[in-house]
Amino acid sequence: MFLVSGWIILAIAISRIDCGLLDMFNANSDYNLAQSMDAVFGALQNDISYMLTGDLTTTVEEDVTFWCSNGSSTVLRQATINDSYISQKIDPSKQVSFVIHGWMDDMSLNWFQQLVQDVLKFYGGNVCAVNWGHLARYNYYRTAVNHTMIASGYLTKFVQFLQTTGVPMEKITMIGHSMGAQISGQVGYNLGGRIGKIYGLDPAGPCFTLPRDRGLQYRLDRSDARYVQTIITSRLTIGVGVGEGHENFYPNGGASPQTNCVIPLTSDAEFAGQILCSHMHSTTLFRLSLNPSLVYRGKKCINWPSYLLGLCGLNKANVLGIHSDKSGGDYFLRTAVFSPYTVRL
Repeated sequence: MFLVSGWIILAIAISRIDCGLLDMFNANSDYNLAQSMDAVFGALQNDISYMLTGDLTTTVEEDVTFWCSNGSSTVLRQATINDSYISQKIDPSKQVSFVIHGWMDDMSLNWFQQLVQDVLKFYGGNVCAVNWGHLARYNYYRTAVNHTMIASGYLTKFVQFLQTTGVPMEKITMIGHSMGAQISGQVGYNLGGRIGKIYGLDPAGPCFTLPRDRGLQYRLDRSDARYVQTIITSRLTIGVGVGEGHENFYPNGGASPQTNCVIPLTSDAEFAGQILCSHMHSTTLFRLSLNPSLVYRGKKCINWPSYLLGLCGLNKANVLGIHSDKSGGDYFLRTAVFSPYTVRL
């Protein structure tokens, strides 16, 4: 009961902050949320001009690139469609995992590089980092959102090329964060839901959730692969409100602030930082969960309040990430304030 009260008090405290960005985040309006995304980034950078504007002057071959390892080395080598040397970069007898970043990111960032290397280490097989960083640097509303279709279209062609080299669809895994999760869903849709697995790490919500803006061909859902898992950590702000996978994990209820992201809010920048910290927490939990010694165990439950009240204590347990038993359902769990964030049930 104390935990429930604590979360209610926190929610009331946040609601009273005189914060412009907080007022802009209105879950009843997908348009408002999408427009707020640029303001969030601007508050953190104090320079919204960092975002690109105008028409594209580059080719898709420049804008979307693939950097792969067949597992024999941690070094990533660029691979292209109809690559004459693809047999040196991809082993068709092994699974192929694609790791896809989100808005305003690129493959040079430390978190992304660490995730790629840990996928190689713990998941094995082939790993390909998908870099669409140039397309991702445009303003969120409409431009970057529309650019996801360029990235997913070209990635679809690359997967189809790998299929001609002997890689079966069921051996394809997509691991995408934010817009990268939605790109994963778009690729899965393009390929008729035949790929093996998709892990959506806090899929981007604004402009991807309301039917009037985005149908199933634009957003990640369970029809996009044989198995789809989502990890929701900033629901109804940057992230989607509800996971649409076969399994959906909601650490700390899935909302911002995640326990490791709680800071006193006195400015727009701090509010923005809290949301982005929560949004990124999905990537950290997934990466750490690749190591079988780190277990993030949730309980099947209908919602977070029921979990906090102990009403789901006898329900089925399952673990977040690739080691899930893939039996389906919605799972809620707590994470700790400090790394590695594990909590005993």
